Amino acid sequence: MKIKDKKAFIIYFLITVVLWQLCISLEKIITSPYMMMTSYNNPLFSVLITKNTGSAFGMLENSPYVLAIAGTIVILSVVLYVYKNISFNDKIKILFASIFTSGVLGNTVERYANGYVTDYIKLVFIDFPVFNLYDVLITLSVIIFIVLTVRDEYIKRKIKKRGN
Repeated sequence: MKIKDKKAFIIYFLITVVLWQLCISLEKIITSPYMMMTSYNNPLFSVLITKNTGSAFGMLENSPYVLAIAGTIVILSVVLYVYKNISFNDKIKILFASIFTSGVLGNTVERYANGYVTDYIKLVFIDFPVFNLYDVLITLSVIIFIVLTVRDEYIKRKIKKRGN
């Protein structure tokens, strides 16, 4: 199996590890006893530490190892995709693949280590499940990936239409 672009893969790997470690550090700060004593009264969010043994919206509850194995498969699939398909010119794809992988990696490592994921961000202005920074990374990267895919498809169709 031949790597498409070694430079792209190294950048992807480095961004992934840095984001993952940054989220670990931020999580420790946000959920530390000192920060928990600090008032989080603001209109956006509060800190509410919960142990989540399921996935989004409580699906597959009490199945952390099934979810951890699924996370491992997703991570390996994305790594393989980047390894085989992404070149250094695809900087946006590198960035968002890294963001996605670091989010999945964070949740997967927590599931293997603890048997659950620690969620701690509770939105105040809407009734929404508690989530964590890794969930933010995953959601953000998926939304932007969808937007970019739709945009690229629109551009391809527009170019094809002009050609006919």
